[in-house]
This record gives sequence, structure tokens and C-alpha cells, in this order.
Amino acid sequence: MRLAFVDHVFSWPPLGGAPADLYYTMRGLQALGHEVRLFYGAEPDNWFLSEVAEGDLPFECERVEFRRGEVTPKNVAVRYREAVDAFAPDVVFNCFAFLIKPFIAEALSHYPQISRFYAYEPFCPRDYRLWLNFKTCPYNFLTTPHVCGKCAWQRLWRSLRTGRPDGYAWEYQATEAYTMAYHAKLLKSIQDYSAIIVYNHFTKDLLGGHNANVHVVGGGVNLDEFPYYPLEPKAEGEKTIILMTGRAEDLSKGAKNLWTAGDMLARERDDFQIWITDTDQRMDTDWFKAIGWHPFSKIKEFYRQADICCVPSVWEEPFGLVAVEAMATGRPCVVSDVGGLQEIVVEGETGHIFDRDNPAALAEALRKVLASHDTRRAMGDAGRRRVEEMYTWDRVIERHYPAMLEEVLR
Repeated sequence: MRLAFVDHVFSWPPLGGAPADLYYTMRGLQALGHEVRLFYGAEPDNWFLSEVAEGDLPFECERVEFRRGEVTPKNVAVRYREAVDAFAPDVVFNCFAFLIKPFIAEALSHYPQISRFYAYEPFCPRDYRLWLNFKTCPYNFLTTPHVCGKCAWQRLWRSLRTGRPDGYAWEYQATEAYTMAYHAKLLKSIQDYSAIIVYNHFTKDLLGGHNANVHVVGGGVNLDEFPYYPLEPKAEGEKTIILMTGRAEDLSKGAKNLWTAGDMLARERDDFQIWITDTDQRMDTDWFKAIGWHPFSKIKEFYRQADICCVPSVWEEPFGLVAVEAMATGRPCVVSDVGGLQEIVVEGETGHIFDRDNPAALAEALRKVLASHDTRRAMGDAGRRRVEEMYTWDRVIERHYPAMLEEVLR
């Protein structure tokens, strides 16, 4: 089967989880015998359209070139249609493209299309995160376009007033995403997709019946990159390490709640230490250490050194790859009840799930895991088994994609 993957903002090396997900999906489908080709956009001085190291990719790629200022809905639609038509695929995967995605969908509507939503792009024109005033936003652009349009405009107008808007503000203006005509085009694209792939059931529910063929497909890991390290008992006086990784300076990641929970625990015990990466904030105490920014290879080493992994996000994490990586290493996970995280961890078996807005609940969850080495070891081993059964890339591809492709072609 010939499969075209259109990702207007693809980057490699990856600038986030979406291009990594796409890479492993394409590689997995290619291993199953499909002919795959990636189509991505390139334009000078556009941070959305970064350079791609094609030589590092194991599948065919095609740059869709745009001169400076040519990334308009009309041009994007025409160029991708020309490029994809020359390949003549059986199915098109419409991947990341921010606000311009419905125009690409319309241009390729003569093919069966599978749309991949990595975050909350169709629901939040403001910044696709669906997170406002430090909480999950209760609105949804599909159902409340006027409310969401006003919110997005308030967020972006300062950039637009400068005359040199950033990429997202410029695209908001160029696509006229503030109009009901754009809203109608977005709705039609969602309704017309042969299938839609999302990371979690929260996202599926947001689609609200606009498409009856929505698949919840998680991400994956390569076990070669995350070998299993069985937890060893702590020596007398040795601290139990609780690790939080990933953009801790971003308030949506919940580091503040972890610090508060740690402070509660420190009042009653001194047998633990919290390590937090990817931040320059200095809040060091005997039990809390900001260990700074590190390359991914070093982060993997921190998983091995840790005894517990904590992901205290307060926004609706679309997936939660950090938890899967930690579980693959054999570490119990304490995670908030958000997005995809609550679907990865099995409460009481591979870790604990706590109320995102409740530091006391986080402290209690950590208290349970700190209680004994045997508890941590059993949860870590169960987490490793769960990853082996559900979250290796081979398993993800085999469980979801062949049947989905057959259904779409029928």
C-alpha cells in the first residue's frame, strides 16, 4: 500500500514529540511492507518550517518548497496537492499543520485521509493547548467559536500589531481563523476524514461525534533505548530519589505542586530527595534539587538513578511519554489525572494517579510509594511488563494500523 504522510511543520532532529511519533509510525509501517513517503514544508526564516536532516531518515522524503511569504492557504493547498498527486498514494495521513491543516485536507479530499491530532489543534486556536488561567479551558472551538475566537485574538493581537507577527499569529491572520467561514471549513474537514487518530479519550470526547471513526492510539518507546534496571534496596541512610523530567519552568507541568507536596513530606520524614530537570530555578533544600538542563542521553541515565518518577502536570497532557519511558526502565510512576497520563498508569499496579489540583493528594500518593522497597519494585516490574505489552512501537503499529488501513480502504 502507498501511504503519503503530510506534515507541514515536520522537524528532524525532532523539536517535540509529534515528529518523533511520526518517524516511528512511518518506520513501523514501512517495516510491514508499505511504501511510505513524507511531504513537509520548507520556507526561509519561518521557524515553523525548520531544516530537516533527510539523511537521518530511513524513508523517502519530499520537501515542498515555498519562497519567503508564499505560505498562504491557497499556495499550501496547491503545492501539496501537486506533490502528493505525483506520488499517487492509496491513503494520506494528514499530520501536524496548525491552523492551515483544513486547507490541506480540502486539497487532498480526493484521497482517503487519516488525520493525526497530536495536541488540541482543532479545539484551541489560541495556542492549541486548551489551557487558560492555569486550568483546562472549558470551551472548545468546534462548539463555541465566538468565545474561542475572541480569546485567540486577545492572545495574538499584540504580535499582529507589530507588523512582524510571530509564526502562529501570522498563520492565524493568513487563514482568517477568526471567521465563521474558517470554522465551517475546519468542521467539514473533521467530518470528512476517513479516520482520526488521537492520543487519549479526553480528545476523542472533544470531537463530540463530528466523526464516528476516531481511534485512540498512544505513543511508544524503543526498549533498546530504555533498558530495564531492577530497583535495588536502599542502603541505610541512602535517599529514595523522586524524579521529575521535562520543561519544569512551564507552569502547566506542575512543578509547584510537587514542591508543595515535597514540603509536606519533609515535615514528617527525611528519607527522600526530589530531583527536577530542565529548569534554572533554584529552590534547593536538603530534599529538593534542581539539577538543570541535560541532553536526552543524560535524562535516560537519571531514570536509572531514580526510584520513583513523578509527572505532576496540570494541563491535559495529550500523551505522557515521560511516564512510558520511566515504566520501561522499571520505575513506578505517580502521575496526575490528566489527558493521556491517566490512561498509561494503572492505579495501584504500576503507580498511583492523583488529583491534579491537590498537592496533598500528590503527597499521599508519594507516601504510599515511599513506604517500602518491595512496593516500588513490584510496581516498577509491572510497569515494565505493561510497556512491553502495549507501548513498544512494534506493538503500537501492529495493534492499530493494519486494521485501520483496511477499514479506511473499504
